[in-house]
Amino acid sequence: MHNANQYVSQFANISDFLKDVKYIILFYVLGDFLTTARALNYGFEENNFLAAIFQSYGVESLLILKVFFLVIVYWNYRMLRESDSKWTDLLWVVSRKSIAIVGLFLVVNNLMVIFMECSLLQIIHTMTF
Repeated sequence: MHNANQYVSQFANISDFLKDVKYIILFYVLGDFLTTARALNYGFEENNFLAAIFQSYGVESLLILKVFFLVIVYWNYRMLRESDSKWTDLLWVVSRKSIAIVGLFLVVNNLMVIFMECSLLQIIHTMTF
């Protein structure tokens, strides 16, 4: 009976985690993956690490990297939930919102490459110099 309660508790924990990271999944994982796959038709990957991964394993490998990152975020979530520090709630909120905002930025950047054939980073770079 103890094992059954443990599995139910772990499932509830994962369910709570998935609710908390819905915007990370939407923007950082799915949004960035789909728009990156499409944007590569209009240019090339500027990140040398990702370019090497794409060349060796294909663009689908990005999804594997994003899922691996999500596992790391889950590990971070578990460590923060088990901690007794008064800062854990703030750290979790800031980290998940920061990742979601980065994901939104990546999606917007990729959509600009698709529809305007220039990236947001290129526009920012030309404005500063």
